[in-house]
Formats: sequence, C-alpha cells, structure tokens
Amino acid sequence: MSILDNFFSNKKPQPAPQNTPVGSVPNEELHRKISLRKEMVLDEVKRKNITATIARVVFVLDHSGSMISMYRNGTVQNVLERIFPVAMCFDDNAELEFYWFDNIYKELPSVTTSNLNGYVQNIILSNKEHFGGTCYAPIMQHIVERYGIRDRANIPTFVIFITDGANSDRAAAKKVITEASRYNIFWKFIGIGNTKFDFLESLDTFTGRFIDNANFINVNNLDQINDQQLYSLILEEYDQWLNLCRTHNIPVQ
Repeated sequence: MSILDNFFSNKKPQPAPQNTPVGSVPNEELHRKISLRKEMVLDEVKRKNITATIARVVFVLDHSGSMISMYRNGTVQNVLERIFPVAMCFDDNAELEFYWFDNIYKELPSVTTSNLNGYVQNIILSNKEHFGGTCYAPIMQHIVERYGIRDRANIPTFVIFITDGANSDRAAAKKVITEASRYNIFWKFIGIGNTKFDFLESLDTFTGRFIDNANFINVNNLDQINDQQLYSLILEEYDQWLNLCRTHNIPVQ
C-alpha cells in the first residue's frame, strides 16, 4: 500500500514490527527522500558550475569509541542516507564505497539503493566490531594506494571523511596527504562535534603539497543544517580543485 493509499484508507496504519532496526524506514519513504536529495545535489552541481560530473565517491567514517552512541541511536544511519545521494549523482555505478576507521580500518560492502535501508544495523553493528582510537593515516594510505595507484582511473575520487575527534598520528597523516596531492583524489574532511580540529584546519593552508587537495568544514551538529546547506558545504572547493588538477596535468575527466 502506498503512502497516499494509506492516507485515504479507513484502516489505521499498522505499527512497525518491534524488531525493526534503528534508523530503518519504509523503503518507499526512503526512496522518496533519496530522490529529492539527489535533485538538491544536482542543483548544487549546476550552481557551483562543477564541470566533472563523474567520480568515484568514497565515504570514510570514524569508528572510534566516542562514536558508539551515534552508531546505535540512528545518527550514523541518518548521515549515511544524506551522503548517499552524492554518490548517486557522481559515482560511475551509483554506489557509495564505504570504510570505517579507528586505529585500523575496514572496507564494508558498497552502499546501494538495495541495502541502504538499515545499513548501519544490518552491516556494521551486527558484526559487533570493537570501537577503537582515532588514527587517520592507515585508511588514508590505503585510499592513496588503491585509488591513486592500484585502481588508477582518469576520473577523480571524491573522499568524504567524517570524524568526531582529533587524530593521534598527525605527522603520518600529513605525509600521506602530501603524497596524495599528486593523484586525482579530493579529500573533504568533516569534523563533527565540539572538538578542536587543528590538524584538519591546517590542511587548507599547509605548504609542500603538489596542489591543494583537501578542504575541511566543522559542523557541530549535522542535524542542525538542512540538506541543501550540507550539499553546498560538501561540494565547496571541489571545482577549484578540478581546475588545479587540469592545470597540473592530473586527469579528471
């Protein structure tokens, strides 16, 4: 039964089953939200005059101990549902490649329209993985080796990297981001919460890189900004980076 059918029916809506995963919503409602959000992303692409409209989109999410409650209370699922439309607009196969990280990192199944609903509960929390500390360099190095070297392509890789805490491996992470500046990988770092992100803030200005390949935004609470604002922030500086790549002969179709 569709939403409209249910609205006009004399029957009262049935309550959701008690074992419905946290963050899970009816597929019809979720698909409607995703479709609307995809249009918002496309609007931002046009507004910012972004000329490269195909990219591999990679989502990298903090899995440290301070994030436990956000995984369990549906916050992470909500964030994932808001990020996924970016992949639908840019990714060559409309999938969001997904990693979590703490002291180590782990690649998870790509997020698609078929597994997005309840993804956090079904794929992440069901494995009961340990939540660790906060190290950026291991996952960053893996992304450089995979997307910059092993699976190199002429389309850019757009990394959306969300963390709620400062890292304990600044020197190593700085070395990796410097190395990554020679590849067609753009890093959008998003700091959430009230933590000071001195290292991530420095990425917009520190020297020694081939080109400026990163942008940082700090959002205390993602729930307090609407979808249009979020997509505008995510795409900020992306077109400038594309132009730098072209100027320095880094392939970005």
